[in-house]
Amino acid sequence: MAITPVGGKPMSVSIIIPIRNEEKFIGKCLDSFLAQIRGGEDCEILCVDGMSTDKTAAIIKDYSARDGRVKLITNTKKITPVAMNLGLKQAKGDFVIVVSCHAEYAPDYIAKCVEVIERTDADHVGGYMTTLPGKNTPVSRAVAAATSCPFGVGNSMFRLKGPEREVDTVPFGMYKRDVFERIGLYDERLVRNQDIELNHRLRRAGGRIIISPEINVSYYNRSTYSGLWQQSFNNGVWNPYTVWLTGGGSSLRHFVPMFFVSGLIVLLAGSFFWQPVKWLLGVYILLYLSVACFFSIQSVYNKKTSWFLVLWSFVVLHIAYGLGSLWAIITIPFKFSDRNKQISGKPLADRKA
Repeated sequence: MAITPVGGKPMSVSIIIPIRNEEKFIGKCLDSFLAQIRGGEDCEILCVDGMSTDKTAAIIKDYSARDGRVKLITNTKKITPVAMNLGLKQAKGDFVIVVSCHAEYAPDYIAKCVEVIERTDADHVGGYMTTLPGKNTPVSRAVAAATSCPFGVGNSMFRLKGPEREVDTVPFGMYKRDVFERIGLYDERLVRNQDIELNHRLRRAGGRIIISPEINVSYYNRSTYSGLWQQSFNNGVWNPYTVWLTGGGSSLRHFVPMFFVSGLIVLLAGSFFWQPVKWLLGVYILLYLSVACFFSIQSVYNKKTSWFLVLWSFVVLHIAYGLGSLWAIITIPFKFSDRNKQISGKPLADRKA
């Protein structure tokens, strides 16, 4: 059916899916969107594949052979912002949605995005994200609980719940097509945070971003501690890198883990030289664990996991994130000696589960 906003005029939608080695998820993702646009010629799905080494590209080609609205684009540079820009350069829609195949989208996701963006006249809209376990295991459920809790993710509004309101960013949202004509494309130097930086640029240019509980999306988080460590460390790394390269794009909450880990390192080092610092270190750790235990116990309600696994998820999340940011500060002079050099970033290691 056609996507028809409040004004009554049919509008076209381009859905961009940056992807690499996602044979287990891509089919379900495509089915989700095709079910929403069945029979309509006003939508297209642009799958931008980063040289997958599994069956991802073959699966997309099979879908494309059956439905011409599904298109495969090859991303030889293998990083997300390049994939997004390749999709944008081919996108024909009046609205653009950039999504992840690790998420589940409500059956009315596209229609609700169009309705909200038309009703509010915002430049970018999205919904609150429900975090789901990547696997049906106690550890995976613990990771999902930790990354859905304010103690785990701070005031990351889209990971929590709330009313329709203006925010600084939303996940997997819908943009008006002219946004990219006004403020430019994604910054290809940023292997991570490219969406946060673009939204920062959009708001700085006077644009509005609206989050609405009417738009429903669920995301499959990491299912192991090694996967959570990899994700958190890389996220931590790219906060200082983003600020250095762009002059913004991150808020204070992105650096709280770095301050926490820095305090831990300073106190640990000082304890070797002055006895009283050992007591300060003990109090510091005890205070953190006390707060973490409180939120761990609070978070396990109906989650079928243990509070200790959630506690350990908090520890892994915060330590990895903080160390990543510290590592970035140390390596910035070597990695980005010329911050004005416009070159694409280098791919990260493939995602751990």
